[in-house]
Amino acid sequence: MGRRTQTKLFILVLLLGILTQSGWSEPLPNFGLKEKEAKTFFKRGLAYYNKGEFAAARENFIRALSIKPDFVHPKFFLSEAYYLSGDWQESLSELEQLESSNKLDLISKNRLDALRYRLGGGNRKDNLEYYKSIFGDDLRRFRFRNPADLAVDEEGYLYVVSFDTANVVKFDANGFPIENFKGSFGRNLEGPVGISIRGKSIFVADYAGDKIYEFDTRGTYVNRFGSTGKDPGNFHGPAGLYFTKEGFLYVSDMGNNRVQKLSRTGEPLQEIGVGILKQPAGIKVNNRGEIFVADRGNKRLVVFDHEGNFLKEINNPSFKRPRNLSIKDNKVVVADETAGLFIYDSISKTWSGFDNFKDSKNTVRNFDQAFSVAFDYTGSMFVADFNRHRIESFSPKGQLSSNLDLIVERTISSDYPDISLVLHAKDRHGVPVKAIPRDSFRIYEMDNLSPLIGLTDMKKYNNRVSVSIIAENSQIVSDSYATIEKAIRPFLSEIRTEDKIQLLRSGRDTQTAYPFGKSMYDILKALRSFSPEEESQIGKSLQKGITDLLDSLGPRAIIAIVSGKDSKAAFTQFSPTKIIRFAVSHDIPIYFLCLGENGESVSVYKEIAEKTGGKFLTIPSGGTEKNLRSWIDSKKDRRYLLSFKSRINPDGMDVYVPVVVEAIFRNSNGKAETGFFTP
Repeated sequence: MGRRTQTKLFILVLLLGILTQSGWSEPLPNFGLKEKEAKTFFKRGLAYYNKGEFAAARENFIRALSIKPDFVHPKFFLSEAYYLSGDWQESLSELEQLESSNKLDLISKNRLDALRYRLGGGNRKDNLEYYKSIFGDDLRRFRFRNPADLAVDEEGYLYVVSFDTANVVKFDANGFPIENFKGSFGRNLEGPVGISIRGKSIFVADYAGDKIYEFDTRGTYVNRFGSTGKDPGNFHGPAGLYFTKEGFLYVSDMGNNRVQKLSRTGEPLQEIGVGILKQPAGIKVNNRGEIFVADRGNKRLVVFDHEGNFLKEINNPSFKRPRNLSIKDNKVVVADETAGLFIYDSISKTWSGFDNFKDSKNTVRNFDQAFSVAFDYTGSMFVADFNRHRIESFSPKGQLSSNLDLIVERTISSDYPDISLVLHAKDRHGVPVKAIPRDSFRIYEMDNLSPLIGLTDMKKYNNRVSVSIIAENSQIVSDSYATIEKAIRPFLSEIRTEDKIQLLRSGRDTQTAYPFGKSMYDILKALRSFSPEEESQIGKSLQKGITDLLDSLGPRAIIAIVSGKDSKAAFTQFSPTKIIRFAVSHDIPIYFLCLGENGESVSVYKEIAEKTGGKFLTIPSGGTEKNLRSWIDSKKDRRYLLSFKSRINPDGMDVYVPVVVEAIFRNSNGKAETGFFTP
């Protein structure tokens, strides 16, 4: 499908969206003499909402509704305020009241459906369905032929390595090409067939040139190494490669029937599989460090341990020419040039096939020459069909049939007419949707399309962190200061100039022991000066720690230092469920450094850590806590910062302007409602 066709579909979806807009995305209603104060409370509640003070926002929305019960604007924002503060059941109740009174517009209905789905537990085991094809010959200056390998970076961008056109094409989240690169003057790719990405580094195996190239994610040439030969560090048809988190490169040296382990700059470290492999092609490493190789000449998969020792072979009688593979959870998906796709379940030790599919016209199709397969963070699968010069895309069925869940967390109108929006975009499972391009957003003011939209690049914010450290103010924690300092010091020693770290003391009340700053010395000094109390309301402290992070951009996290000996009464004011939902609503992981495995609250801490995307560590932990900084860094801020210039020319001041935001992600679209008062 070409860009022109996709644009037409996008416009059609938008027109359908406009036609179905209804409900409260309109100016405020008329107020009777005794109802005007409802507007005042709504305006005040909206101001609190946009500052992340959701309790105060809820109070004012409720007061507005007590004066004018049919005032749907505060009703909707009340639901959103409940959701963003972790009270999901109350949020659901408010929307259901709108539904029962027939005042639920399409956007509110989508929010209601998303809430019901998430509170019901959801189902993440959707079958894959055909989504679309990307035809290399249709892309003009982004043209590719004979796509040989695929990779997806941490932002969700797809990269296609093309053998015949000797280039790499980068696609955005909606499948539009945005970059095309092949090297620099005099150092161009000749015939690449393999790619591996980690962080901002891209490594490409140039089969025809017997070299390995390094690029950054913008396609800028960084380095190359290798030459034709049989010696260590030389290649004879490098056919696949994998770049590990430790910084090593594993290269399938097809013509030399071996795998080479190299440093990232090409220094040879080890030869693997000599005498075992024949024409090794695709290669991947799982999270245990095991090395999986598509042993093309022997029609099998071969697995080595992290030291390069042979572990096992995995056979499939249907294999003809296994070319590449991808590892997804407990599944190994193999692309066979002749036989199609095969899926190996490493738990049940069984195979299943994926050799044909129905396209958008309900026509049964198969792969002509499946060369590579890759998955992105949504579970979508991409297959490179070498001979047909195209990429076949498949997405989970539920993703294609459901709407995006969009929420405007904050509307900033202080620089009116310049308006900024902080937007969450998630799938129906609550997973943030990455890298939606600017031209996939639309903003409407009073149903008028804004002609220009700005989208801030979050990369500059994702290089810093904001963290609330919460220390239980107990005698056990006080007596264990040396252990705690040893555990927290590695994280504090990595504080950067733009980081913000605060320390909260969790006792009967939560007190700020060190306000947001970046001094390791002052944080440790404040931690030493605690005066122990008998009671710690850790739930209340977690709630404050999260609240204090809401206006920060970039990765955010909670680090809670606890004894594990406190009782479950520590969560009397704020339950574990509410804390989990509050943190999840804002994608803030919670990490626990616990002084013991035994204690009434340990199981609660473990549940909170797991469900918020954090970790539970018993200290001393043998050095695991040294990874705190890298763990927090990896939790990128996936919100979208949109901006536009208001074109509404109100008659007078203090006019409410309703705003609708719309986004397209593949076959799904979503809308969110917000608004602001003119100054």
